[in-house]
Amino acid sequence: MNTECALCGSPLTSMDTLLGENKLSDGGILCNKCFNKATHINKDLVYDLIRYNIAQVQEMVQNGSDEDYEPVETKTEAPRITPISQSVQFNFIPEEPARPDGVKDQIAALNPVLNVLKDSEVNALLNILEADEKVVAIAEGTFEYNELKGMVLATQKAILFVDRNILGEFKKKFPLTTITSIQHDSHLMSSALKVFTPGFIAEFTLKSRGAAKKFYENVEPYLVRYGNDSGAYIKQQQKPEPQQESVKKEDPEVIFNRLEKLGKLRDDGILTEEEFAEQKKKLLAKL
Repeated sequence: MNTECALCGSPLTSMDTLLGENKLSDGGILCNKCFNKATHINKDLVYDLIRYNIAQVQEMVQNGSDEDYEPVETKTEAPRITPISQSVQFNFIPEEPARPDGVKDQIAALNPVLNVLKDSEVNALLNILEADEKVVAIAEGTFEYNELKGMVLATQKAILFVDRNILGEFKKKFPLTTITSIQHDSHLMSSALKVFTPGFIAEFTLKSRGAAKKFYENVEPYLVRYGNDSGAYIKQQQKPEPQQESVKKEDPEVIFNRLEKLGKLRDDGILTEEEFAEQKKKLLAKL
């Protein structure tokens, strides 16, 4: 496995190899700095780098007009010191990480079964997601409603489908507050995911056998927050039974797993103490 940049010899990082776009035809890999330098000289390399070997890239860099290329360096502004009476005030504004890299890191942390995700597709996601949305689940598959192939992803606010072939021109969004339940099933070579909303059932066929189950497990904690996990939202709309004994009992292991997820949501600041206590009481009643 390559651990160094084929052009400059510097060690490769996870961000250099995450999307697979820096790979050469002879198996070598460029670091992001060398990749940006090479594509500045020959813009065709942005999409066709895999067709070139290291000798060809070296020749382009040596013979190309790269005199005007200057790598962008992050500059940190020194704190401004303003004397006030006998005290000193420091004004320092930290730089925020680039959002595209943040989305890439979120997707990489999920370890999904996806084809190579291009920068253009990441940018398409940025146009869809709100600034405070975080990707918590993602899978590749088909939206059975119109048989389009694309990506199904979830944030802490919604489940979305984006048509991958046309870079997000078609998209469908299902806010978690409108989802009444989610079902998943596995087949021999694929899996099925059903998202139930009032008046519509969104059905997806995902490429891998375990994708639907993994997707559901990643989304479930956020469904619990809205009180609509596994059809619980529908049950809440029904007239409550007068007898407490009518509450359906569930497997204790399942209850404890959900309590653990609720605790993590509380620790991460997503749930308040009041919300945590209310959901915990509901789960314990099912033991």
